Amino acid sequence: MGTKLKELRDGCFARAMDDEPMFVLLGRDDKAPAQVRAWAAQRRADISLGKRPASDHAVVAEAYATADAMEQWREDNDGAWRSGLFGVRSDG
Repeated sequence: MGTKLKELRDGCFARAMDDEPMFVLLGRDDKAPAQVRAWAAQRRADISLGKRPASDHAVVAEAYATADAMEQWREDNDGAWRSGLFGVRSDG
């Protein structure tokens, strides 16, 4: 599952070209899990059609796990991001 630190260090942010466009979905977005699952379903279909390598099955599994984790995180944090302090450092 992707997290801010993991993606910056080892994930899509680390692999992206400097000028490559990106789009990020956060766990606080109630629509994000469905969008992640839709992406995973399309990637799985592309694998089946030979448009993507079989090794992408690992990415598909990670996407589904991320969608589940997003839902759990949102439930566990119940609007904490609305306080305006979520992720803000107190020393700056």
